[in-house]
Amino acid sequence: MTQRVLGVSCLRDEGANLLHWLAHHRAAGITDWLLFTNDCADGTDTLLDLLQGAGIVTHLRSAVPEGKTPQWSALRQAGSHPAMGAADWVAVIDCDEYLNLRAPLDTVQDLIAACDADAIVLPWRLFGHAGHAMRPPVPPTQAFTRAIPEDALYPALARFFKTLFRRKAFRAPGVHRPKPLKDRVAAWVDGSGTPLPGDFAQGGRIMLWGAPLATDRVQLNHYSVRSAEEFVAKAARGLPNHTDKPVDLTYWVERNFNTVPDDSIARMAPATAAELDRLRALPGVARAEAASLDWHRATFRRALQDPATVKLYGRLLLATTSTPPDPETARTLIRLFQQGGGA
Repeated sequence: MTQRVLGVSCLRDEGANLLHWLAHHRAAGITDWLLFTNDCADGTDTLLDLLQGAGIVTHLRSAVPEGKTPQWSALRQAGSHPAMGAADWVAVIDCDEYLNLRAPLDTVQDLIAACDADAIVLPWRLFGHAGHAMRPPVPPTQAFTRAIPEDALYPALARFFKTLFRRKAFRAPGVHRPKPLKDRVAAWVDGSGTPLPGDFAQGGRIMLWGAPLATDRVQLNHYSVRSAEEFVAKAARGLPNHTDKPVDLTYWVERNFNTVPDDSIARMAPATAAELDRLRALPGVARAEAASLDWHRATFRRALQDPATVKLYGRLLLATTSTPPDPETARTLIRLFQQGGGA
């Protein structure tokens, strides 16, 4: 019997990339979706309503309590939703994160079968804008094929991860890792299937500093900046789990790595394309996607009428790529970071 895998996400104004992201992960074996939206202006919620009507997703418009963040509010709702109870495995992933399964694995079910575990670390790989000033005409997985080196020790973001986890082995979902049960130590493995120690399982670490990046079985491609045009829109939108954290030049510099090529996700493209065609053929879906893309283009044009936005856009193009520090400098920075209570 096929393992039911639930994808959970909090979305706002993601309509331009939403269908490709869904198609990629549906083709990769995520069978069910619990998707929350709040305050959408680009028609993401309308697009999800159409997909819900076709039985593709479960869509909830999330009312965010004052003083709370949208993502954590959504996760609290997700924890008690029937879709969560029906799932065998769960992954909380954002619309800029793409599962990159290594051959011969084709689906998350293959990954689960290959790992004797309750939780599988999905290691982030930071991808830069690859020189794109404007939104490219192809999906993120084709447009952004330059990334941070696998052996980069710094910044800390290079060692963050998300988690694919067995629902019954944990108490509740979390942004980066699920909440542990008090009476059970879950079995964790890294992205190469290597077991992680028990203290990691019971702790709250969301990064794996000091160990080689393990991606022999899975990597999570993180397209957190995309093109400079799309980044300007992201800056206006803000982050789903940090309403007070600015999306600015600092955010860009810490994530815009174009150091080495990585197109390994291309092997998943044919299955994604076939699923994308199926989704776009659903009544009203292609039209809603096109309307969202038009909205984003018009919003960018309007944003450039603001001198502050023009200044940000120009600075993004000046900061063409970030360079990881050499290992000795990286270790010094890590030590200073840890002395300051950062990890």
